[in-house]
Amino acid sequence: MHPVLAVAGRAAGAVALWLLLLVAASAAHANPYAGYSSATYGGTSRWLCHPQLATWNDSCRGTLDAIAVEAGGAWSIRESRPATDAKVDCFYVYPTASTDLGANSDFFPGDQEKQTTLMQAGRYREVCRMFAPVYRQRTLTYLALDALADSLVSDETAARAAELAYADVRDAFRHYIAQHNQGRGFLLIGHSQGSRLLSRLIAEEIEKQPYLAQRLIAAHLPGFSVLVPKGADAGGTFATTPACRHAAQTGCVVAYSAFRQGDPELATPRFGVSPDPALQALCVNPAALAGGNAVLEPHMPFAMPPAFALLLKPRGSGGPYASALHNALILKSYTPFFTVPGQVSGQCVVNAAGTSYLEVRIMADPADPRADDYPGELQIVTGWGLHLVDINLAAGNLVKLARSQSQAWLARQ
Repeated sequence: MHPVLAVAGRAAGAVALWLLLLVAASAAHANPYAGYSSATYGGTSRWLCHPQLATWNDSCRGTLDAIAVEAGGAWSIRESRPATDAKVDCFYVYPTASTDLGANSDFFPGDQEKQTTLMQAGRYREVCRMFAPVYRQRTLTYLALDALADSLVSDETAARAAELAYADVRDAFRHYIAQHNQGRGFLLIGHSQGSRLLSRLIAEEIEKQPYLAQRLIAAHLPGFSVLVPKGADAGGTFATTPACRHAAQTGCVVAYSAFRQGDPELATPRFGVSPDPALQALCVNPAALAGGNAVLEPHMPFAMPPAFALLLKPRGSGGPYASALHNALILKSYTPFFTVPGQVSGQCVVNAAGTSYLEVRIMADPADPRADDYPGELQIVTGWGLHLVDINLAAGNLVKLARSQSQAWLARQ
């Protein structure tokens, strides 16, 4: 063969091989749910939050402004303004909130689920389009029975309830990716049961599909023990998804469980613990990703969702001021949320027993007209720490982080 023809033949072969590899790579990164359509989550009737829901019927749309009370007592209104043209999405799964009587809830959410969703996820609308499915979760009723006595709920009943809840969340996520995502980046947001279900979704679906892993901006999963090898940021619960350690890092996870500094409930903690001595619960402080102590930006509700309000130990005065009367006037006249700039700090610690948690400190000052304490612990059961307000305690930090991570992800596309 003529040398020129031989070179041309080799070049053509190389091009053909390159095209085959390109086609194979494209196939490997194709949408794994293309053509998927859920019989349950088609339309908007089974969604708490959805871009196509009417404003009045979307649980992520509501008044989220907060009154900010400074150390000297001066106050101002901090507005929460949803993005007008969000370039990324958030997929939120709410925590155990249903008071239905069975092991699993039905598909008809009450005020408890709706108010919890607004309180935890609504502020993320400053960054993203919100998707939050209604799912048949394990209920507060059965959680209470299980907490009171292990023998009241069998392991088989608990396992079936958990599988049904996960199947719903997976179905909703697949439908969202197939029908609504359109290649956009997405954040996963959860708390407690919601974080547990999303953790499983990451391990079983997202990490195994490059198309999904490339679009995962971050997972914000407080209130659940994501496990990692001691001293490591990856491995354990997830094969490859690491802890978030800087504000521009994407494809990573934020997880923590909050306890008050010196909390006696740390003697028997339910969260921040690992059944495997080689692993420990991950703690990522959203105010100090690389570690250390930092000021948290809480957004606390004046009134918790009904069932949670009954479960909380009474602490403080009911608002940002030490004066309950002053708080009552604010509650009626201004905003449903309050924040206390510079008064609450947090740092991730691992205590002598191996519990890994976000240690929260309220920097009380008798000369400060602000309250010196705020509710967070549960009545009746112990070991939960500040579980009910995990997200509220760092809501401002989490939303800022979601914004910086989304901007970083978009810049790389």
